[in-house]
Amino acid sequence: MLDRFKQLLRGALAFFQVRNQDKADERRRLIRLRCDYKVQCVVDQQQFSAQIRDMGLNGMRLRMGEKLKPGTNIFVYHPSNTQRVENEYVLCLVRWSRKRKDADDFDVGLQYADTPGNMRRSWVKFLLKELGFDERAIYTRRKSIRADSAMEGLVNADGQEFPGVVLNLGAGGALFETDTHFAPNTRVQIRVGPLGSLKAIWLPGILLHSKESEEGGTQLASIRFVDLKPAQVRSLGQFVLQLLRSGES
Repeated sequence: MLDRFKQLLRGALAFFQVRNQDKADERRRLIRLRCDYKVQCVVDQQQFSAQIRDMGLNGMRLRMGEKLKPGTNIFVYHPSNTQRVENEYVLCLVRWSRKRKDADDFDVGLQYADTPGNMRRSWVKFLLKELGFDERAIYTRRKSIRADSAMEGLVNADGQEFPGVVLNLGAGGALFETDTHFAPNTRVQIRVGPLGSLKAIWLPGILLHSKESEEGGTQLASIRFVDLKPAQVRSLGQFVLQLLRSGES
């Protein structure tokens, strides 16, 4: 699995697309994994090749030579052979289709439309899990990517900075270990990084709760991100993928 994970990471760049800044659940659903996988598609009796350009919990974007009408059912076949996938295709619904500028092909947005049972056995779940999605998150939308961390960090609350350690990091928030107890619903800014070549970023959030660690002596503060700007979400995605990569090396 480790070799498969590294292979997929080399071929994919994660980025977070945010279309509704006010809904954390929407942000989690719109996590996208930019990739370049060849697939076979079937529409009615027609079969043709396409490329997955990005994929996530809700659907995927394909690049193809055919223009498809919104509402069209399409079967997308698994891009590579694996014995770990029982279901060889996924039923999707075309949501939009656009001709690319200065090109002859089209980008087509698909929404998953298969049964929950098929989706749980599908190659889509296999790839998303290999690329770091929490297994419980896929098709339940209750969790997001969470990566373990040991990065030094800072929390700014009411203009005062508190040093600590970022214990985990995800699309929805972070777990921060510090010496200070915070009141629930405190508005904070948390500094993440630097990490390798990634520069430090500040992210706004709300401190949901703070409790003493099992070892004692420190506090574990659960922070939920709010009102992230697109650039912050993209940077956050880079940190999460870097942490996942480091954790599997």
